[in-house]
Amino acid sequence: MLVGGHAAATSCPPLATGVACVLSPEHLAAQLRHPHGDHALPVAESMNRSNGALNQAAIALLAVAAREQVLEIGPGNAAFAADLLRAPGSRYLGVEVSADMVDAAQDRLTAAGLHDRAAVRLGDVHALDLEDACIDAALAVNTVYFWEQPALALAELARVLRPGGRLCLAFGDAAFMRTLPFTAHGFHLHELAEVELAMRSSGLRVCGWRAHRETGTSNDGRQVEKHFHLLLARR
Repeated sequence: MLVGGHAAATSCPPLATGVACVLSPEHLAAQLRHPHGDHALPVAESMNRSNGALNQAAIALLAVAAREQVLEIGPGNAAFAADLLRAPGSRYLGVEVSADMVDAAQDRLTAAGLHDRAAVRLGDVHALDLEDACIDAALAVNTVYFWEQPALALAELARVLRPGGRLCLAFGDAAFMRTLPFTAHGFHLHELAEVELAMRSSGLRVCGWRAHRETGTSNDGRQVEKHFHLLLARR
């Protein structure tokens, strides 16, 4: 997940809140890639606030139906799991690379009374510990930047989707992302056409695209014009 804004170590406005404003761009990038330590939970909550509208747009596009099995890649502390579980009988699995986030997500799901329908476990999108064709709907918001082998990750997602199953990818427009200082530290930025081609090459049929634009407050208190892409594909 991405914090949609700039980070500076010493220039936070007086009214700015959130741990991101005390982290250097390099350290913020490291937390976004793999939340860990004392900063993990505060950064996760900052990401949830910053990415709320984008997540809701992606969830609406995915349109989970009754009794579907949902997979989310990189859910952080599973802040949006409840929104993915509105359909009767639906079930949720999050796969997360951070052990700190897995623990926080499980606590959140239990507190929300969702532990019987939802779980988050440690894992890697490049090697999903799931059977073939077991997922109806999959979602990945602001995680593609951290996939070392996007083709392999997409092939894995295609493998676990049932015939007709859906995948929604949400990611920042490359030009917009380059304006964020932390993306210079280990982010792999992708053009829309590149991601669409990779999805098709993995055996997925791209069936929808939407642009998501919003003006929002970054974690250092500044207003930024955000630009994201949402791609929907079917197996």
